[in-house]
Amino acid sequence: MNRLVSTLTALAMGLGAAHAYAQTPPAQDARTRAFPEKPIRIVVPYAPGGYTDIVARLVAGKMSDRLGQPVVVENKAGASTIVGAEFVAKSPADGYTLLMAVTTTLSTNPFMFRKLPYRTEDFTPVALTGLTPFILVAHPSVPAGNAKELVALAKAKPGSLNVATLGVGASTQLVMEMFKAAAGVDVKDVPYKGSGPASTDLLAGHVQLYFDGITTSMPRVRAGQLKAIGVTAETRSPAAPQVPTFAEQGLPQMVAYAWYGLMAPAGTPPGIVEKINKATNEALQMPDVRAQVDENGGTAPFLSPQQFGKLIDDHTKVWEKIIKPLNIQLD
Repeated sequence: MNRLVSTLTALAMGLGAAHAYAQTPPAQDARTRAFPEKPIRIVVPYAPGGYTDIVARLVAGKMSDRLGQPVVVENKAGASTIVGAEFVAKSPADGYTLLMAVTTTLSTNPFMFRKLPYRTEDFTPVALTGLTPFILVAHPSVPAGNAKELVALAKAKPGSLNVATLGVGASTQLVMEMFKAAAGVDVKDVPYKGSGPASTDLLAGHVQLYFDGITTSMPRVRAGQLKAIGVTAETRSPAAPQVPTFAEQGLPQMVAYAWYGLMAPAGTPPGIVEKINKATNEALQMPDVRAQVDENGGTAPFLSPQQFGKLIDDHTKVWEKIIKPLNIQLD
C-alpha cells in the first residue's frame, strides 16, 4: 500500500512526463499524421446519467474542439462493464473507438470472472480522467465520531454494525473488506441493488455504515443526517477538507480509489494514442470539467499513457490482495 501512495504522489506531480513524451518517434506514418479524419466514439459501459457518463460527455465536448472532429459518447451498459469493454476490445485499433474504463473493468473484473470475453492485454492505456476516493459515513446513532472510536466499538461488539454495500464484488463491498482486514474488526455486510436504496436505509438507521461517494454524502453530513468517519485518500479531499483520512487516524492501509480513464484497443498506433492523450489532458484543465471532478472529491493529474498504465497496474495489485482471499466468482 505504501508503494501505491508513493506512486500516486509522484504521478500527481507529473514526474517523468517529459521523458515519457520524449520516447514518441518523430516520424509518424500517414495514418497517424492525418488522425482524426472522422468522428471518435467513447463507449461508456454504464447507463446515462452517472458520474462516469457525465465526465465522459464533458471531456468529449472539449476534445472535439481540440481534435477538429466530433467526439461522441455511446452508452453500452451491462454485466459489470463487460458489455462495453468487450465491444471496444474487438473494435479496430485505429483510435476511433475508445472505452471510458473504470476500476471494475480492469482492476477487479479479471479476478472475479473466470470467462471474461476480454483480457487486460486487449487494451492500451490512453489517459486518466479521474481518481475518486471513498468516504465512510455513519448514521448519527452510531456512538463513534472517528475511525479510532469506530474500531473500538466494532471490537467491543463484534458483528453488531451493519455496513451497506452494493453486492458481492462491488467496490463498496471490497472497500468494506479492506476496512475489516486493516482494522481487524467483524462487521456485517448488507447488500443492496443500488446506491439509492442503500442511502435510504442508512438515513433511516436500518444500517449503520456505508462507503459512499463524497458528492452524495457530504450534503447529508453538513445537514447533520450522517457522520463522516474518514476518506480513503492519502491526503484530505478538497471537497471535504474537514474529514480526516484513515491514514491520519492510524489505518495507513486504507487507501483506495475508483479510477476512470480512456483506453484504446491494443495495437493502436502510439502517435494516435499521444494525440488523444494530449487532447484529453487539455480538456481536463477546462474550468467546467475540473469543477465536476472536484465536486466528486476527485483529482485528474496530467499523466502520459505510460504513467496511466503504471497507475492501473498499482491499483490492480491493491484490489487483487483484497479479492483473492475472498475467492469471489461471479460467473
